[in-house]
Amino acid sequence: MKWISTIEKIGKKAVDSKDGMVILFGEGANEDLKDVSIIQKFNPSTPINSFIFKKGDTVTIDGQTYVANYVGPMVESNMKALGHATFFFKRPVPKAPLANAFILIQMFNNLYQTLK
Repeated sequence: MKWISTIEKIGKKAVDSKDGMVILFGEGANEDLKDVSIIQKFNPSTPINSFIFKKGDTVTIDGQTYVANYVGPMVESNMKALGHATFFFKRPVPKAPLANAFILIQMFNNLYQTLK
């Protein structure tokens, strides 16, 4: 396990099932960002300054494991500085993906597609 965080707050406009996107920030986010983001707190046993995440790594959210199909070049520095990244679910990697994006595929679906 590379790092552990706990959801501290879910903003009023943070989750839209149609959107397939979640914005994460650390506890230092301002009030405007808190309204549209999920605020996370990092576990002291896995401090954020040791954060490393690459394509093919997994993330588990509420018991569901996802595989990173894309990890933007700014993810590591933004996560270390601000606790910030944007998760996109069940989307193909666009020609010009966001530099702070994780594009995630459910582990089961990824395995199924590999076996096809």
